[in-house]
Formats: sequence, C-alpha cells, structure tokens
Amino acid sequence: MKTLTRQQFIKVAAAAMPAALATNQAFPAPAPGRRPNLVFVFADQMRASALGCMGNPQVITPNLDRLAGEGLLVTNAVSAQPVCTPYRAHLMTGRYGHTTGVIHNDIRLPDDETVIAERMRQGGYATGYIGKWHLAGNRNNPVDATNRRGWDFWAVRNCSHQHSAPQYWLNDATEPVVVPGWEPEVQTDLALEFIQRKKREPFCLFVSFGPPHNPYKAPEKHTAMYQGKTLTARPNVPSGKTTNLLPYYAMVTSLDECVGRIRDALDEAGIAEDTILVFTSDHGDMLGSQGHRLKQRPWEESIHIPFILRYPRKVRAGQRRDWIVSSVDVMPTLLGLCGLPVPPQVQGLDYSATFTGESDVEREAAFLFNVHQGGGPGTDWRGIRTKQWSYAYHFAGDWVLYDLKQDPHQLNNLIDDPKHAARKKELHQQLEALRATLGESRPLKGKMPAAIQLG
Repeated sequence: MKTLTRQQFIKVAAAAMPAALATNQAFPAPAPGRRPNLVFVFADQMRASALGCMGNPQVITPNLDRLAGEGLLVTNAVSAQPVCTPYRAHLMTGRYGHTTGVIHNDIRLPDDETVIAERMRQGGYATGYIGKWHLAGNRNNPVDATNRRGWDFWAVRNCSHQHSAPQYWLNDATEPVVVPGWEPEVQTDLALEFIQRKKREPFCLFVSFGPPHNPYKAPEKHTAMYQGKTLTARPNVPSGKTTNLLPYYAMVTSLDECVGRIRDALDEAGIAEDTILVFTSDHGDMLGSQGHRLKQRPWEESIHIPFILRYPRKVRAGQRRDWIVSSVDVMPTLLGLCGLPVPPQVQGLDYSATFTGESDVEREAAFLFNVHQGGGPGTDWRGIRTKQWSYAYHFAGDWVLYDLKQDPHQLNNLIDDPKHAARKKELHQQLEALRATLGESRPLKGKMPAAIQLG
C-alpha cells in the first residue's frame, strides 16, 4: 500500500478529476439562468448542541455560527436512525432503512437503489464525493468502482477512524493510498481543489468528515484553545461520568475551521451566491448523557443533529426555524433546490419550497427507528419526535416520554406518570400509524442495560 504526502495526494487526486462532465442530461434544464452548485458537508457523530449558534457558549464554532447567520438554521433536524450506515443510505436515497434493507451498520447499499449522485448527473451536474463512505458492506471491504454510483470523482474510505492517517480509494483504483495528516484538513484541501476546477460548470460535491467520532483526539492547535477552561457537562450527565468534552469540542472546532475554508473558497471563486452550502451530521453522541455513550439511543444527544443551509440567491439569511427535518428529507430537498425531479419512491419530504419561502409545508413528526446489530448492549426501538414531545418504546414496552419544551435536557421521564397517560397513548397511536403508513412492521428484540459504565 502506497503512502503519499498531503501535497502528493492532492496533486494525484486533482489529476483524477474529470476535465468535463461526460454524461447526457436526462432532465430538462430546471429554469433560465445558472443552476445552483451544491456543497454538502457532514460530520460523523456531531450532536446539535455542540454549536455556538445552538446555544452552547463553551464550544468554539465561529465559522458555523457565521454560516447560520448567513442562511437557515433548522433547530429540529433529526437523524431518523442514529447510526452511520443507515443515515448514509437515507442521505443517498431519501428512503428509510427498512425499505432499502440498510437497517444497521456495515450493509452495502443495494445496487438497485436510485441515489442522489445519479440524479444530479442526469440533471447535468459534475459530481464528487470526498471522505467516509460506509456503504460498501463490511467496513474492511475495499471501496471498488462498483460503489461509485454516479460520482464522477471520489476519494473515499469505507469505515475507519484513523483520523490522522486514513486510507483513500481514488476513482477506479484497485488499492488505496495512505495519507498522513489530519483527515478533515486533507479532505478540505481536496474540496477546494474540486471547487476551483469545477467553478465554471454546475457541480455537486459531498464532503464527509470522520470527526468528531471517537477516538476523541484533536490536533494540538485546536486542543490548546480549550486548555485551562472549565467545561461543564450537560445536566443529564450523571455525576462523575467521563464525557470527553474537551477533545470532542476541539474536534468540532477543527471542523468549524474547515467549513470556514470551504465557505471562503466559494466566495473567492465568485460562486457563493449560486451555491447551496449545507452543514449537518449523521447523528449525535451521548457523551455520558443519561449514563450512555455513542449513539443508537432515542435521547436528544443521539438523534438531534445540526442543520445549516446557505443559498444566498433563494434562501433568506438569518432564519432560525423549528421545522422537523428528518434525515430522509435531505435528498429530496436538495434535488428540489436544484430544480431536479424527485424519484417517486422517495419517502422523505421535499422541503425546498418551504426553505425558499414559497410554501409552509412541514412535518408534524419524525419517525425514529433502530435495529440493534448485536455484539454488545443495545435494543431495537421505535420512536417519534415532534417539536414538543419525544416518545419511544423498545422490545419490552414503553421506554421514554419527554416534554422537550419544559424539559429540554430530558431529566424527567414521564413514561409512567399517570398525568401524561393520555399523551403517551396519543403519541403511541401516532407512531403506530406512521409505522403502518411506511410499511414498517419488523419485530423488536434486544437487551437494554440501565446504562453503560463509562471509564
């Protein structure tokens, strides 16, 4: 396996970028004038509360906060299945895991699924994907050319968390290359190269950062920004539990710096006005809240994700909206914003007209779903999230019920409170109606411990 320096990798990867789009446009041009570019940036395991613009005064995110002020901040974005591979299948297809078969990690995205890159190419876009893929089956599988699915250019890895020396598969390469260096910075270098080369044609670029997924270790320059500061854990973290807040926040700050570079590159290229720039995440991280770690839990730290969108040409700046936006809604919304038709099999909601102010259509609730993969403590569960309420049950019955407006940190589980019996019944019926509408009837199983002991 060859090892390349950061500079060598950028040079080799840039040479692999197609000089021009080689495809026949299958759809009519959306409208007179320039079609918008799309730059979609997403983190791995970053929860919504790890942003200054979401009310966290401890984390340092000046670029993301600025981006939120320049565009739209959605405060109720959720991951419909808070774990890596299923989210990525939602993102690619706009369909739930029980429909695509991608119900837990390390499942290959079926070849017969229609993915966003294919639709973008058919619409006349040059496409590129950089970073974590995690849709190639077993995480140790090679990410060969059969996975590309409409991406003209890609530099990807399947799933590893070697943030300082990841492997990348370039286009049709038969073996990966190792590139030492902080992964988000290298990927941002490559994103900037793509933007510069494609700025004269409509393009769609996805950038999939690995951090702040554990292991929790950030570059020294970002770690130093938090040294000597007293960081306070969320109120729902049991006393004495380790939360890894300092390295987690430092990793978030490193991503913030990278997003700032991408934003500035669009300005410098003169295409910011007509570029949709999105920042979000696949799911959150419990970090000790409720005595749990990582994800695949129904609590806010696991399901609630950031969602910022800037599109100066059509989306008014400075908006802060409490819309319920699910991970399955992203694909149809992006196609809608680009003026491209949404495939009829898509299960998500196209929010494009709502984002531009031409409609007031929004979700009443988001369907939440988890299938435990096995190999550790966990459980299957189903849930529903509205603007005010969060409810879930697992294989043994009712689990959690919270009033998010009165109890945003979910300190008071109302599941057995007789005063809220009617509300619980209403949410349960609403959830079961969603399951029936979506055709989801998988039996639940699992074993849930009271909490996971943190070291």
